[in-house]
Amino acid sequence: MKLVFSSIKNGTIFEPDFQNLTPDVGTIEFKHMNTPGGIAVVYAPNGTGKSSFAKVLEKETANDLSFVATDDIGATITFNAFHIIQDQINRNVIPGKETDYLIGQQIRREYELRNRINSAFDTVYKKLPGKYKSDFKVSKVEDYLLTQIGTLQNLPYPTAFKYMRCIINIHSHGTNIDQAEFLSFIRNDNNRPNLTELDTDKKTWVIADCSGKSKIVKRIIGLDCNKIVANQGTAQIERHDDAIGILEKYHSLDSCIVCDNHDFNGDDLLTRKKENRKRIYDGLDQNTKELLDKVIKDSSLVSSDPFDIKRIVSEFVSGGEAIELHELQSNLKMYVHAIGDEMINVLFHCFDDTSLFQDYDEYTKLVSTQPQLDSEELLFIEDVINENIGKDITIERDPDSKNYKLKLGDKDLLGIDRSSMELSSGEQNFISLAFELLLARHSNKEYVVLDDPISSFDSVYKNKIAFCIIKFLDKKKQIVLTHNTDLIRLLNVQLSNCFNLYILNNVENGRNGFIPVNAQEKAMLINLHELVKFFQNKCKQLAPAIRNRRQFLMAMIPFMRGYAHVSLDLDDDYGTLSDIMHGYGSGKVDVVPIYKKLFGYDFGGTEKISVDDILNIDCTALDILDGTKFPLLSDTLKQTLIYYHLRMKVEKVLVDAFRIDAHDMDTLNQIIQRAFRRELDNDERNRNLRVFFTSRKTLLNEFNHFEGNMNIFQPAIDITQAALQKEIGDIKNKLVEVQTFANGTQWQIAK
Repeated sequence: MKLVFSSIKNGTIFEPDFQNLTPDVGTIEFKHMNTPGGIAVVYAPNGTGKSSFAKVLEKETANDLSFVATDDIGATITFNAFHIIQDQINRNVIPGKETDYLIGQQIRREYELRNRINSAFDTVYKKLPGKYKSDFKVSKVEDYLLTQIGTLQNLPYPTAFKYMRCIINIHSHGTNIDQAEFLSFIRNDNNRPNLTELDTDKKTWVIADCSGKSKIVKRIIGLDCNKIVANQGTAQIERHDDAIGILEKYHSLDSCIVCDNHDFNGDDLLTRKKENRKRIYDGLDQNTKELLDKVIKDSSLVSSDPFDIKRIVSEFVSGGEAIELHELQSNLKMYVHAIGDEMINVLFHCFDDTSLFQDYDEYTKLVSTQPQLDSEELLFIEDVINENIGKDITIERDPDSKNYKLKLGDKDLLGIDRSSMELSSGEQNFISLAFELLLARHSNKEYVVLDDPISSFDSVYKNKIAFCIIKFLDKKKQIVLTHNTDLIRLLNVQLSNCFNLYILNNVENGRNGFIPVNAQEKAMLINLHELVKFFQNKCKQLAPAIRNRRQFLMAMIPFMRGYAHVSLDLDDDYGTLSDIMHGYGSGKVDVVPIYKKLFGYDFGGTEKISVDDILNIDCTALDILDGTKFPLLSDTLKQTLIYYHLRMKVEKVLVDAFRIDAHDMDTLNQIIQRAFRRELDNDERNRNLRVFFTSRKTLLNEFNHFEGNMNIFQPAIDITQAALQKEIGDIKNKLVEVQTFANGTQWQIAK
C-alpha cells in the first residue's frame, strides 16, 4: 500500500531535490480500508506542480519526463501502472467502448466470447491463404484450380467458391464473410465434399501444372477433339525435330555421327531436314499446331508425365482413335475436381484446433437474452448517474452488430459531442467524470491518479463527485491531487478517515517532496471544532508551537472577527476588531482579552495592535508557528497575515491619495470604485488601475473576513510562496503608481 519515489523529473518544473528523494519525503502511503484499494490525497496550491506530476506518471520517457518508484516489496513501478484522470471541463466526448464501463458477469462473458470468436476468425483468415498456397499452389483468385470450383453449380460448390475466393483475395482476406453464415455452412455435414483417393504423383503433377506456365491440364480439358484434323505428318515432325537437334550439334563433322558415312554434308542435310519439317508443319491445321507446340513438345513432360500425355496426344493427332484422349480428359477433370474438393475440405477443418463452435453456441445463446448488469453496476449507472443528470442512461443491443450500446435518451452516449447531450455544462462535466471513474474502475491498472477532480464543478456537484470517487474506485489505489480543501472535507464526509494526507512541497531551499500531514493537523483541516480546540490550547499544543506571539495574534484577527460574527457576541467583538481591519482606521485593540473570550485561552498580559502595526509589518520576516509540526497551519497564518497587510495597505493608500471619505464604505470594492471612477475612463491609467485592483479584491479582502466560511485554510494557502511574493511586488509597485496618478492635474480637475 505504498509508493516510494526516489526520483521525479519534468523538465525544470521540479526543484533538484526531487531527483534524489529520501523515503521520508518520497513515500505516498494509501489509507487502507475494508477494500483492496486505498486513498492518498496530495494537497498543493496551484502552480506547485500537481498536473506536472500527473503527466510524469502518465508517460515516462528517458530524458525530461521520468520517475523512479517502487512498491512495498521493492518492485519497480512503471508508468503503465497508472490510470490518469484529468479535468473534464475541456473534454469533448466520453471516450471508449461500452465494455470499458459495463462489467456484469453476463456482459463480461459475452464480450470475452465475442473477442475469442473474432480472434479465431482472424487467425483462420490469416492461416488459410498460406495453406492454399503451400498445399495447392493457389494464391490468386484467378488461379485455375480455384476457378474450376466456381464453374460447378451443384451444392456446395458455389457457396464454397464464394468463401474461398474471399479468403484468398489479398484485399479482403475473409473480412467480408458473414461469420454466422460461414459457420452454418461448414457445420452442415451435407455440405462436406466426398474426397477421392488420388495417386500422389499425379496429384502433385496436376497442382504444379495448374500453377505453372504450361497449363497443359487446362488445354487438354478444354480441347474439342472434333476440331482436330489428324495428320500422320505430326509423327514425322517429331522425328525431324530429333534429327535437327542432333544435326545442329554435329553438322560440322566430316562423317555422320550416327552411321559413320564419310560421304556426308551436315550443313546440307540440316537444311533439308528443316525445310521438310517446315513443309509438314505448314500443312497442319492451327489447332493441331497448338497441340504440337504447347503440349507434345512441352519440356515439362520430358521430366514428368504420369498421365502419359505426350504419347496419347501424339497418337491422336497422328490419326489415332480419340478414345484414349477422352479418357485422359476425364481423368484430368476428375483430378482437378478432386483437388478442388480437398481445397473445400480445408474449410471444414479450419477450426479443428479451437473451441470456436462451443464458444459460438454459448455466445449466440447469450445475445438472444436481455442484457443484465450486476447490481453494483446498476447502482452506479442508474442510482448515481441517472439520478444526478435527470435523464436515463440505458443499455440496448444494436440489432445489426449485437453489441451493447449505452444510450442517453435516444442518442448514443459514447463518442458523441457533449454539446448534443442536451445537458447543462455541469451535468456534462459530471457525467464525463463519472464515466471516467467507471473506466478507471474497470481498467487493469493498479493506481488511479485524479488531478483536481472537482476543479470544474460547482458546489452542487462537488459532493456527488466525492461520493463517486469513494464508491466507484474502492478497489483501486488512488492518488488524489488537489488544491481545494473542500474536496478533502467532502471525502471525509463520505467515508470518515478514508485517506492519508500529504503536502506537495516544491520550493527553492525548502523541504521538498510529499510532506505527510499528521493526524491532528488533518483533523483541524477537516473539522472546524478540531481547529477551535487547538486554538483553545486544550491539548496543550498551541502555546509550545507559537514562535512569535504578536505575529500569531495579528494573523488571527481576521479569523477571530469572523468567528465572533457567528458566535454569541454580546460585547460586539466583531465591531471592535473591525476597527483595525480598515487601512484608514486609527484604532488600537488589545486582542488578548478578545482571544480569551472567543477561545478560552489566556495568553496573559496585553497585546495592543493598531492599524499602523498591521501596515508596517515586514512580510519577509514572519515566523508565526512551528512549521515542522504544523506545516499547513503555519503557512496559512503567514499568508493570512500577508493578505491582511496588503488589504490594509491598498485601502490606506487609496483613501489618502484620493482623499476619500470611507467611513460609510464597508468594502474595499467601494473604495476602489470611488478612487478610479468610471467617468474618468478617458484616461487609460484610470481604467487600468481600477481593473488591476478590482481583479485582486478577492485576494486582498474577502479571504480575510471568514464571514459565512470559517475555513481558515482555504483559500489562504491556495497560492505558492513564489506566486504570493510576485503579487506582493506587483501590488506595491501599483501603489507607487497610484500616488503619481492621484497627484495628476487631470484627476484633480475632474475631482
